[in-house]
Amino acid sequence: MKKISLFLLAVCGIALLMAGCGSKETEEDVSTLELKKNGEIVHTIVEDFGESYYDLDELKSSTEEMIADYNSSAGADRVKLNSAQTQDGVVRLVMTFKSSEDYSGFYRQALFSGTVKEAFGAGYDLDVTLNSVKEEGTTISKQDILDMGDKHVAIVRENINIRPYGDILYMSSDVTLGADGKTAVVTNGESLSYIIFK
Repeated sequence: MKKISLFLLAVCGIALLMAGCGSKETEEDVSTLELKKNGEIVHTIVEDFGESYYDLDELKSSTEEMIADYNSSAGADRVKLNSAQTQDGVVRLVMTFKSSEDYSGFYRQALFSGTVKEAFGAGYDLDVTLNSVKEEGTTISKQDILDMGDKHVAIVRENINIRPYGDILYMSSDVTLGADGKTAVVTNGESLSYIIFK
């Protein structure tokens, strides 16, 4: 059980950021945060599951126990496990969070998803330079960002793919656009990365 719990901490990123995110061949094969229009966050965790002493049923049970503890503390069902499966030595867990605040609270990881105006009100000073997705070489800075008050922004400190519900407009320099044109690939988990979308 101890080994299962340690593995769960690793794949969920509670104690450490997952190593190797974005290193697999397609966007479907890497850990991804899907931002829903209703504010929900769908977290797909994809990680190697090759050691024989790991058991999927125990991993699922441990995950459900952690979710139950969080929901109990929150006083409502804020997190749920959608699925847990393995294939070809890879584990895939899919979890849904009611909000980015729940994701942050569950993982102790920075994540914000909302409007630019809401981000500024939440304490993000937005004093950053972002690159345009459509116009290469074009950048925007703090005042430009603040003027986009009703546009949406994702702010994250994690090596992970972000798939917002709207078209991606601007990104931090440590974020690249995925091959599908709809996914932002965050390459630096040490500092906050910003993604503005419609």
